[in-house]
Amino acid sequence: MPDTTTEIHVHAARLCQAIARIGYEPQTALLDIVDNAVTANATKVNISLHLAPGKTLKNRNSVLLYQVVDNGLGMTNEEIVEAFSLGTNGDYRPHSLSKYGMGLKSAGLSLGTRIHIVSMKNGAISQRHTFDLDLIERENKFIVSSSALSPEQVAHYSSLQSDNSGTIVEIDGCERINHQSPNTTVKKLEEEMGVIYEKFISDPCRPVDFQIRVCAANEDAPFKHISPLDILFLNGPRPPKTWDPATYDYISPYLLLDESWKPDLGDGKTTPPIKLKVVAFPQDALSNSNSPLAPADKEIVKSYKVGRPNAGFFIYRNERLIRWGDMLGILGKDEFNIRIRMDITEEHDDVLHVDVTKQRFEIDDELLARLRRIVDEPRSIAKSIMKLCHELLKKPLGREGEKFSDLSENVTEDDPEEMARGTPPTEVLERQQQQAEEADAVRRVTDPKNDGAGALHGSVPFSKVRYTSEVHYSRLWTAYRDAKEGVFVCINTAHPFYTEFMRDLADNSPSRVLLETLIFGCGVAEINTMGNLYEIEIEIIKSVFERFHKNCATYLANFTSENINLIQEYAPQE
Repeated sequence: MPDTTTEIHVHAARLCQAIARIGYEPQTALLDIVDNAVTANATKVNISLHLAPGKTLKNRNSVLLYQVVDNGLGMTNEEIVEAFSLGTNGDYRPHSLSKYGMGLKSAGLSLGTRIHIVSMKNGAISQRHTFDLDLIERENKFIVSSSALSPEQVAHYSSLQSDNSGTIVEIDGCERINHQSPNTTVKKLEEEMGVIYEKFISDPCRPVDFQIRVCAANEDAPFKHISPLDILFLNGPRPPKTWDPATYDYISPYLLLDESWKPDLGDGKTTPPIKLKVVAFPQDALSNSNSPLAPADKEIVKSYKVGRPNAGFFIYRNERLIRWGDMLGILGKDEFNIRIRMDITEEHDDVLHVDVTKQRFEIDDELLARLRRIVDEPRSIAKSIMKLCHELLKKPLGREGEKFSDLSENVTEDDPEEMARGTPPTEVLERQQQQAEEADAVRRVTDPKNDGAGALHGSVPFSKVRYTSEVHYSRLWTAYRDAKEGVFVCINTAHPFYTEFMRDLADNSPSRVLLETLIFGCGVAEINTMGNLYEIEIEIIKSVFERFHKNCATYLANFTSENINLIQEYAPQE
């Protein structure tokens, strides 16, 4: 009996709903439509989000119309209808950004229920063609409606398209799709498009100008240009250097690997080589206020935006980024100063299982193991760089107490017992005057020297915590009250607790600042007690605090001698 064939019924609307839910977020859907413009040789691509009446950037589901305008090759009426076909003719040019001919439909229907296209080719404008999900559902057929443009529409679309050729894609019916706020969409586009299309924006022969805007209801708005950003900073202000631990500068990115990897598929098949580049960056903490780097160098380090969101494998397909910071199961969560650029082409799609959205792919276990071996050495160097940066941040910089003075600038030093009273009694004023005289003598010895790089007019900020040997040997600290600036404390640099535990803490580390805060709090309490407790003779109060300090300093010295290796014992093991 001969074989027979039976045509299987396709539910057109259900299929459209399915492809609309492949897994797009609004920004990735828009980028898929932008890919079509780039594939069509566009040099200008404008993305507009038009808000619904009464909606703002911060509201969810607030977009009335998405619009992408390009000056690419343009399409005739017949070519537009073909573009709406499911699985458009896949005869793409080599290294095209397109893949299965599904992007326009799947991306568009993830944004709204109607996709409209008007195009101009060689000066001739097309009809308006619409792929309407409601119409498809009513007719249960894959159909496209077409309508001639009114004179007003011709004028409108011509105003959007200033070139002789190009295409306008509009998506509406967006209110029926549950979306994030347009503020989130635009922010992600602005942050990522410069990296995603970096090669296209920077092309010296045919640069592509990408622009984005959001328009309130019935209003116009200016466009914002997208600037290119090389995520590896290969052409940045400090081009990557070759790794040498003896000359590491704590500022530059370092190129650790630049080679082509030809995966061995083991079945006789071959693919073009995959380009791999690995760059390691300095620790982002070197851009912070407690960093020893010069201000200009801190800004350079800050510009790299080193951190977990920007670490890992950046995978480009035909020069277009498809995966941002993927760890691929190779990198650990703490390896956030390493970036690996991986360049593939459409010829790797089957090997790496690139899906219809070009956002996801998989590497089988055997290839993944080989890739892991290739990047093992660069990973080890990147970890060494992190260690060097960490050690630099731990080194004392000769600016002890600076961070505490900054953090405590707006913290009051009032005696809670005196806060509700008016002008202090004469006895209190006299004691405060005596405290100020004692403080003035100490300030002349302990004030930091002006090196010319200080505050306005060459002045030096007042130091609330000072490190000096000009403290009695039986004390860890002594507190003083300046007549204008308030309390300051001098910490004894000869005391064992300082020499063993405090000295090796980074000047502005949280551990150092918290110890300084505790000591300074004791100092404030002592000064306020001696100044305001005028019912008791000052000599009696001084003798009490003298005994207090002797007991405190002795205990800390004894504790230090019994736990001399405490910090080394609990230091992180390498």
